[in-house]
Amino acid sequence: MASRLLRLGLLPLLLVATLRPVVVQAQGETWALTNARIETVTRGVIEGGTILVRDGLIVAVGTQVSIPASAVVLDLGGKTISPGLIDLTSTLGIPPRPAPQPGQGGGQGASDGAMQAARMFADELEASGETLRRSREAGVTAVLVASDRGLFRGLSALVAMRDTLDALAIIKSPVAEHVGYQSGGFSSYPGSLLGVISFQRQAFYDAARYGLVMDRWRSNPRGVSRPEYDSQLEALVPVVRGELPTFVAATKENEIRRAVRLGKEHNLRLTLLGAEEAWRAIDVLPGSGVVVSVDFPRPNQVTGWGFGGAIPSLPIDSTGREEAARKMIERNPATLHDAGIPFALASGGTRASDFVANLKKAIAAGLPREVALAGATVRAAELAGVSSALGSVEVGKIANLIVSSAPFLSDSATISDVFVDGVRYVLPPPPPRRSTANSASGRGRAGSAAGDTANVQFGGAWTIVTNSPQGDSESTLTVTQEGAVFSGTMVSQLGSSAIEGGRIEGTKASWTITLDFGGQSFSLTYAGEVSGTRISGTVTAGEFGSFTFTGEKRP
Repeated sequence: MASRLLRLGLLPLLLVATLRPVVVQAQGETWALTNARIETVTRGVIEGGTILVRDGLIVAVGTQVSIPASAVVLDLGGKTISPGLIDLTSTLGIPPRPAPQPGQGGGQGASDGAMQAARMFADELEASGETLRRSREAGVTAVLVASDRGLFRGLSALVAMRDTLDALAIIKSPVAEHVGYQSGGFSSYPGSLLGVISFQRQAFYDAARYGLVMDRWRSNPRGVSRPEYDSQLEALVPVVRGELPTFVAATKENEIRRAVRLGKEHNLRLTLLGAEEAWRAIDVLPGSGVVVSVDFPRPNQVTGWGFGGAIPSLPIDSTGREEAARKMIERNPATLHDAGIPFALASGGTRASDFVANLKKAIAAGLPREVALAGATVRAAELAGVSSALGSVEVGKIANLIVSSAPFLSDSATISDVFVDGVRYVLPPPPPRRSTANSASGRGRAGSAAGDTANVQFGGAWTIVTNSPQGDSESTLTVTQEGAVFSGTMVSQLGSSAIEGGRIEGTKASWTITLDFGGQSFSLTYAGEVSGTRISGTVTAGEFGSFTFTGEKRP
């Protein structure tokens, strides 16, 4: 790996993170988590409570819990315990499939993804420990894994964020058959939206007939020609019989309405996956499961002529109109809650850290924090069919837990511990915040330290050049700054990476990115000094050492 990166001149872009969560105890041990504020989600809040965990399960919850002598006691000092998050929109661990070869068709059973109903994702999972670690550190303790491509995509698996995605990590499989409306990428039928709709309807009708024929033969095969076996239709038989849920990826209003009609036509146990424009289709939502993505679309990505007319006319520029539209979009979960529509919340396929950040955006837009927490825990567990095992802090459920300094999803909350299947992971402490207190001499105005320097304006696009003995490598840094913090992306030869932990302290800027390369994940930490439109500093590459970098702001 290192030699290949050397040849590519990309070695200075890789960092193996030095801070790792510590695995403290094995699943078979007994934990007593005492002196905690427990948000059970389903049974209210317990102040000063104790949770007893044994063999990966919650065996007692309350204020009067008898603690066995063999238990490891962890006094949480008033910290909050919440159930771990469940993300129902993940592709984590799915290896890439080879692209179709020229001349291959796009019809049923073709390799380009039109029909993969029998694909079992539980049999394919591969993920590095680094990828799983990042999910845990954000509080995500289980994810529903399925492809986000194709028409009939396959059978999803719910997996725990353990150290490896082995058989012990599988919580449930299959969970649902996944269906989508991806109409592009097919060399022939179904190569259009009309073709997709026709293809899906016919497949469901074929599955219903196939099931009847196979049942008839299996009940009395004597004297009857054996029907031809079809693994794809066989996988759809429990779907059309309502024995297995159907998760349809439907983000836009027309897709939502189309999916609901499809579900009624074939009597499917329908769950809408994505539902980013659900607030515009509330009238058709009752009776269907709804998983709302908090990967909020940009205003120009929202469909329909009615959207533009719904934004109040503002005596300001287009920036003001876009801000009004953004607020409306981020109110999607709150609007559904106000309408009495039950729903789960999911990442939409983003990073786990972005999932949490976007949940907070939904809360800021009017969704009660308790409803947001329930949407990403017990409501998700209900739609995945595992609410008896996951999603809340109750006796008998799996010990997937978050320990945070304040109520989880509040602005001040930081995670200190995560439990997955009763295994404790201790997270590294967050970086200390810069003090703005006055100096010891008491001089200076109230609210500012003597000698403090205002934070430099770092927002915008930058060209970053990293220097190493193997040569220079160039990347583009795009920054959106809000006070002392910033976010954005960094694009290099290895692709686009989201900025993590971007901070400004006076004229100093620092940030981290994570790259996936060759099936492995690497983190990089940049730290530099900003002078006008220029920046210079070092990028730390862990075992590969440190390198200098320079940058210039684009006009």
